Amino acid sequence: MQIRILRRRYTFLELRVLSRSIFKLFLSPKKIVNFLLVSISRFLKTKDCLGLPFNINIEPTGSCNYECVKCERFSDSYRDEGQIVQGKHMPFEHYCKIIEDIGDFLLSVRLWNFGEPLLHKDIFRMISYAKKKNIIVAVSSNLSLLSAAGAEGLVSCGLDYLIVSFDGGSARTYSLYHGADYFEKVAENIKALVYAKKKLKSLTPFIELQFIVMRENEGELAQVKRLSEELGVNKVTFLRVDKEKINFRKFNLLNRDDILPENWDYVLDKDSIRLINRCNNPWEGTLIRYSGLVLPCVEDIGETHPMGRVFYEGRYLGFKQIWKSENYRNFRAEIKDRINDIKICRNCAQRDNNIEDQIFLC
Repeated sequence: MQIRILRRRYTFLELRVLSRSIFKLFLSPKKIVNFLLVSISRFLKTKDCLGLPFNINIEPTGSCNYECVKCERFSDSYRDEGQIVQGKHMPFEHYCKIIEDIGDFLLSVRLWNFGEPLLHKDIFRMISYAKKKNIIVAVSSNLSLLSAAGAEGLVSCGLDYLIVSFDGGSARTYSLYHGADYFEKVAENIKALVYAKKKLKSLTPFIELQFIVMRENEGELAQVKRLSEELGVNKVTFLRVDKEKINFRKFNLLNRDDILPENWDYVLDKDSIRLINRCNNPWEGTLIRYSGLVLPCVEDIGETHPMGRVFYEGRYLGFKQIWKSENYRNFRAEIKDRINDIKICRNCAQRDNNIEDQIFLC
């Protein structure tokens, strides 16, 4: 038997790993009341949200050491025009202001967007700081930058959930799709992390290996499952490739056949997602980029719907006023009345906070 939570289905055994983190959420009356208020607003689809978002993405950095074929940073639609304070890294002090402001109401924080989180020198401190507020913290990483000491640090800082992007069952396909020759290195890092969990007697982080199926790796599904078992990860997830977000020119791909799998069951069908004529994200979540720019959804890769900035020239301006702003109110009304007329919604791979159509095997 499996239980669906947000974007994944889990067995009871898998959920046991996260049970302690989930239990702590129920110890906070503020989180519970906020969840109920948001749920009422979401159900009624009101322009004003009675509560604050309870699942948010915060982007620690906009920099990455990989050039993955399917990364939206290379899409023609991608924009990054935010104010840069410390390179493409969010200052730790600014991050703390966000957590201080709304952390008491958050159920989860996803520390990723376009950059590689482990490039941020304070990523462990960021995780620890959020854990002080009993927030479930998740990170998505290529895991190439982890050291043995870093593996213990990632466990001891309290990280709950780690997604490892791993789009190859061999060194050849891994290098082809990630633009980096770290297949063996990442496998060793996963082993080091699993060892650190055992050494520190910790069930967390829950480790999920995420594999996007493309032309050259579609025959490697079975060996990736075997590898995941050998490495000791908690879950392996196979995703359909989104053909609309690949920059074929940049990667010298002659046509779509160079990357799309022969089996079209492994290609995301956007038309089926568009039949879901609703979305909960404008009430439940938000994205705060490293620059402080607030966007309504991770699908807004072109920054076409800016809601405001949480900080400007080193000064924290606050998130709550942005959440209650006319920009956000109008966007929620648009989502309610004409969701398929909004470009970022038409191109969405995870409408209604659901990527069940994207996952074909768990």
